[in-house]
Amino acid sequence: MKTSRNQAINGLTRWGVAALGVVLSVGTASEALSQSTPIAAVTPDPAGSISAERIRAQKLFQALTAVRVPIDDSRLVQMEGLIRAGNTRGAAAVATRDPLFLDVQVRDVARRMATRDESVRAPMSDFVATFIGVVRDSDTTSAKALLTGNFYYRVDPAVATTANVRQDELADIIQSNRHFDDITARNLSPSAVLVRQSPQRAMRGGVAIDHPDAAGLITSRGFVEAHAVAGTNRRMVEYAFKQFMCSSMTDWADANGSDERVAQDVTRTPSGSVNLYQTTCKSCHSGMDGFRGAFAYLDFNNNSQTFTNNTVVGKMTRNATEYQQGYRMTDNTIVNYAIGTKNADRFGWRSSTTGVGIADFGRMLADSRGFSRCMVKKAFTSVCRRPPLASEETLVRSLADQFETDGYHMRRMFENVAVQQQCVQ
Repeated sequence: MKTSRNQAINGLTRWGVAALGVVLSVGTASEALSQSTPIAAVTPDPAGSISAERIRAQKLFQALTAVRVPIDDSRLVQMEGLIRAGNTRGAAAVATRDPLFLDVQVRDVARRMATRDESVRAPMSDFVATFIGVVRDSDTTSAKALLTGNFYYRVDPAVATTANVRQDELADIIQSNRHFDDITARNLSPSAVLVRQSPQRAMRGGVAIDHPDAAGLITSRGFVEAHAVAGTNRRMVEYAFKQFMCSSMTDWADANGSDERVAQDVTRTPSGSVNLYQTTCKSCHSGMDGFRGAFAYLDFNNNSQTFTNNTVVGKMTRNATEYQQGYRMTDNTIVNYAIGTKNADRFGWRSSTTGVGIADFGRMLADSRGFSRCMVKKAFTSVCRRPPLASEETLVRSLADQFETDGYHMRRMFENVAVQQQCVQ
């Protein structure tokens, strides 16, 4: 099947000037900083026709990078040849090797995961940078490190000096987001300038320390700032499940769960009704409060994540007189109560149901089938421009199984999603 060149070119107009702006902006940074070898351009033939394989290549490239490029782009020519040879997966790999995949698509997936409002307009942060870095380095870094790693990604110090990126560890990385704000302000390509830094860092007693309980993105400054400000650290549990297990609190609330660890600040007679507590309040607090102990020593104040010296922070035991017979936290142990019939298949736990601290919490999530399925759902929603349907659950599980077989390789997982008939036609 052939498509006229005018039809193919005119298809670009619906993206408009804004899309072209993205191409030009990212392209400028990539030309200056990327070490990738550019693919030679081709001379367009105004009288020629466009093959169905070229159209598919354009759609596949757009799906994976979130940027539509002209129909004569040399990357599409290369992808066209691979599709014609029956190697659609190889064509997808051309797109994921392009800086646009990381600098636009993956960046925006991470942005939506980074803050409470799940906005694609969220700023660059250590959370976003680290997500990009792990996807970029998929050949050597398992996606499980997103929840278990003791590292973060930052601008290469040499590049930071040249590009005038603020990089004082305490002032610009630990106690503010200035270092990461400058990636955007200086129009840098994250895929080209990010390097891994170990270990993560935090504060204790006004002094910077190596992170005492690192758990990848969960203990990134960005995630802690979003979810550990004020409150009782329950949001750290709620949003860890929302972003890495793709389950909101209402999804996994279980009235049959144990309330052994439901804290003293939760009344057992809301509106004077014990039944309301049993059927509603306990449903959420059973799971949340069982895991909440992981964050017993963590707070966010003075604009940084801070840790006590193994002393439960005050906000974890506030309002203790509400129900004095409730659980009073004394350490950072955790118990997984989301293991009942309702959640057994949803999460597919494969590790211990008890642990100590944030690192054990992150490892518990990373080892689950729920994490693999969630990463597939995140990629599917972004690449296919819609969340997977309930009728596509079998496909999601199959892709998640392949993701695990591939060693939790994030980049290949995006490619596997994109080549599905249900995604890009």
